[in-house]
Order: sequence, then structure tokens, then C-alpha cells
Amino acid sequence: MALPRKKAKIPVDIDPPRIGTEYLKYGAERIEELLQKTNKKTKYFPVNIGLEDLDLAAFEYVEKGEMKLVLDGKDVPVIWLDSERWGEFSQTWKYTDDDKNILMPLVTVRRSGKEKGTRIGEKWRIAQGKTFRYIDVPFFDDGVEINYRIKIPEPVNVDLIYDIRLFSKYTVDINEQDEQVFRTFASRQGYVEVKGNPMPILLEEITEENTVQNIDGDRYFVTAYKLRLQGMIQDESEFEVVKTTRPPKLRYGFI
Repeated sequence: MALPRKKAKIPVDIDPPRIGTEYLKYGAERIEELLQKTNKKTKYFPVNIGLEDLDLAAFEYVEKGEMKLVLDGKDVPVIWLDSERWGEFSQTWKYTDDDKNILMPLVTVRRSGKEKGTRIGEKWRIAQGKTFRYIDVPFFDDGVEINYRIKIPEPVNVDLIYDIRLFSKYTVDINEQDEQVFRTFASRQGYVEVKGNPMPILLEEITEENTVQNIDGDRYFVTAYKLRLQGMIQDESEFEVVKTTRPPKLRYGFI
């Protein structure tokens, strides 16, 4: 009969190291993140979303998000290009060398179109701006608990088309961006976050522009990426706040 093995003693640390307050910073970061996604007026109201918010989300998707391009350890500059800022760029363009030649590679972002929203298919908004219950916020009114009912209309769906162009003197840079884009949209769509609301963004097409030659004889390549942001807009002026009815007071008596 074999002798039973001796159980190894498990060391017990009677004075374990203290965690300290290192964990607190993660809680603070999370609280700050939640506050940034919340309307400052009240934590219960949904936020106002406009076309500028969608433009900013699309720009940051290219500049800092999934389409961010890093070459030789450096971020490729991304510029929001529209007709209003063209005069400004012609005066204060900073991406040039000492000889005023444009530095490359360079990425530009421009909104090129607006269409009827397809985020949830061919669904129309109910007419007359009918509002629906969003959330009930409890509070005490004369000692009785009732609710503030926040009602909002359906958001308006809108599709925004963006034209992203990469300018470079080398085809290897174009290939690097193409590979990154194909990996990003291998699952058909990506997502941008607009004030805490995820919205789909799709790759419509990739086109190769003709090789461009400037007056000095330098050639550079241009590739265009067409993205569709399936977003929504909502106006806080359409929100409605009403009080719910007070429950009846019932008195019971015994005879």
C-alpha cells in the first residue's frame, strides 16, 4: 500500500502588498468618458447631433481611427478640404518644404454628397413630429413619487458621402493604405462613434486617379476612397418633457 503524499504547504502572506490608489485613475477616466458622452444639462437627455458632428466623426476615423496611416513611424497628415477653407489653405499651407514644394504623402477628406438615410432601411419618419417615450425620471412632487417623462421624435436618418484621397510619390505608400483599407472593411462595414452612438461606415469604391505631373516634372500618385456614413441627426429643441399623472390617494377605514 503506497504511503499518502504529503500536501505542500501553501504560503500565506499575512502582509500582502497594498494595491494603493492606482486603480482609482481608471475609475476617474471612465467617469470622465461617460460625462463627455452626456448632455451637460441633465444626464438623462440624449445629446444633440448635427451634420458637423458626423463630419468630425468621419474625419477622426481617417485621422485617428481605423484608416489612420503611419509610414516610417510618422503619422501621415490628414486635412479636411472644402471650398470654404481653400482660400485659407492657399495663404497658410504648412505642408511644404523650404522651396514651397508640397510635402507628401498627404491625405485629404471632403464631404462630397448627402443622400436619404439607409441606416435602418427604407423607413420613413412618422409625420407631425410625433414624440415617443425615451425615459422616465423619478422625482418627488409634494411627497409623492412621480416621473418626468422625456419624449423625443424619431431621429432623422441621413447618408453622407466622403471622398478620401491619398497623394504620394511612391506606389508602396498607396499599397500600404490599400491593404489597410481592405483589412478594415473585410467585415463589410466599420463603425464611427458620434457622441456615444455607433454608426456604420461603408467602403463604396476605390479608384485609381491618373498619375499627376507638376511643372517641375515630379510625378505623384492619387488614390480615392469613397466612404458612406449611415448616420442620423436629432435636434434637442424637438425634445419634450412632461409630468406623469399623480397616483390617486386611497384611504382605508374600518367600521
